Amino acid sequence: MKQMAILTENSYGKSGVKLTKVSRRGDVHEVKQLEVAIALRGEFTKCYTEGDNSMVVPTDTMKNTVYALAKKNEFDSIEFFAKILGKHFVDEFSHVASATIEIQETLWNRMVINGKSHEHSFVGGNDEKRTCKVVASRGAIHVQGGISGLAVLKTTRSGFVNYIKDQYTTLKETTDRIFATTVNATWNFPSADAGFNGCHKTIRDAIVNVFAAHDSLAVQQTLYAMGEAALAACKEIDEISFVMPNQHHLLINLQPFGMENSNEIFVPTTEPFGMIAGTIRRK
Repeated sequence: MKQMAILTENSYGKSGVKLTKVSRRGDVHEVKQLEVAIALRGEFTKCYTEGDNSMVVPTDTMKNTVYALAKKNEFDSIEFFAKILGKHFVDEFSHVASATIEIQETLWNRMVINGKSHEHSFVGGNDEKRTCKVVASRGAIHVQGGISGLAVLKTTRSGFVNYIKDQYTTLKETTDRIFATTVNATWNFPSADAGFNGCHKTIRDAIVNVFAAHDSLAVQQTLYAMGEAALAACKEIDEISFVMPNQHHLLINLQPFGMENSNEIFVPTTEPFGMIAGTIRRK
């Protein structure tokens, strides 16, 4: 029978590999809580077209590799660990063309007790995560860093006016509103040997500082200002991308109760919401 179709793209891997590593350096402990996703690309065509598994690295093996390499290697950043994992799969299996490693880190901050950082106790509780994506291929490694779930809110110095109005527009202009969003950002490292931890802190600080200080005429304008500040603050990246939902807080009409609402009482809404995205690249 004549073949009627061809496989043009393929990848497979393991997602949701959860890991907590405790590094004990005397009485002082460090903790990293990670979730790892692995995707391999290469010569796996016969598995798809013929059910021939002779070239397949089982996804269970991938999961076990995460644990084993976490034990065997010291790493101070998720980017560095992702590089270790990606290089392993490319070096170990000649038919693997590339390995994509994505890691999310749940952040634990050291407790401060009586003004002193505690040796082995930590506090968490928010949804912010540090992220990275590493693509390892033969002779090349590409690294991205990132932040997800960074929830920020300010109660003034934000407005939205002079937009298009048509027969379906009900939104009223305002020069003073609550601005709330969850910042999701990724940035690109031209060098695979950058100072990943320092860059993460510098970029996060730049994002937070701009959000707080910026007189926002639109979420888009603040997004661009954040990108400019991040590129100025961290010379080791050449591009940063944002996805930022506009999490609306709607002013409640209190006039039926004989009261004025001077930007005090709002109802937060989860959906529908605006979604703003943009990429800023160094010239």
